[in-house]
Amino acid sequence: MVSSCSETTFLINSAKRIGTWGDNPTYKVGNPYKINGKWYYPAINYEYDEVGYASWYGPGFHGKKTANGEIFNQNKISAAHRTLPLPSIVKITNLENGKILPFVRVNDRGPFARNRIIDLSKEAAKELGFVNKGVTKVRVEILEDESRKFANDLIQNKNIAKSAKVQNIEKKNITSPVKEVKNEDKENKIKKVNDETNENFVLKDNKIAIQVGAFTDHRNAKSLIDKLSEFKAYIKREFIENKYIYRVRIGPLKNISSANELQEKLFELGYTSSHLVMN
Repeated sequence: MVSSCSETTFLINSAKRIGTWGDNPTYKVGNPYKINGKWYYPAINYEYDEVGYASWYGPGFHGKKTANGEIFNQNKISAAHRTLPLPSIVKITNLENGKILPFVRVNDRGPFARNRIIDLSKEAAKELGFVNKGVTKVRVEILEDESRKFANDLIQNKNIAKSAKVQNIEKKNITSPVKEVKNEDKENKIKKVNDETNENFVLKDNKIAIQVGAFTDHRNAKSLIDKLSEFKAYIKREFIENKYIYRVRIGPLKNISSANELQEKLFELGYTSSHLVMN
């Protein structure tokens, strides 16, 4: 077990430190890569919108190169993602306190821990209010226009990628007033507030779903649908970058709590790439 943990740590550190990324910031999508026995497939996806957990990293990588050749500074706002092009610009909402970072540049690869969809710099974690907690639930949305502009600038040999600046942090009240019931005990009141908080924030006019897989071959998507018959999965077809993508999803789901329960069940069945999306 100790040997396995050491190997995992080495692989993750290596992915952030010693890749052949060059001396200057560059634009890259990247080839498929394998970390700790799992394959990741970088791709351009300007419809990316996902709900999951965020973590942060800092001291161990401060001053080292990121995956697109920049020097990582834990005191500036940046992020790491497993598959988005580098750099991409995303908006991040902390679903646990309502804080929003409207402009975050993704310039690194990671995280490689289960259930985490993005790794933030220490400064970004401070701004989103979870640096002491370590992990928080977030919504990550790619900003297409801003991402295309950064990509175009770097492709045209404008090799300096500007550091993301701390902008005004928006804060929304995510707790709805709960009408007090005369005979309701304290424990039930707390549960009711938590349930309403989970359901009402961000999901007002959106449907949440779980994406189990995405394929370019419809036959592969259909095969997965057959295996997920008990979950009433469906195929969502999208035309991206001159080809069709067939996404296998389960939903819509009524709230994040029920989605998390279903995702845990899928993980137990071996569908470890399952993740939450806005349908």
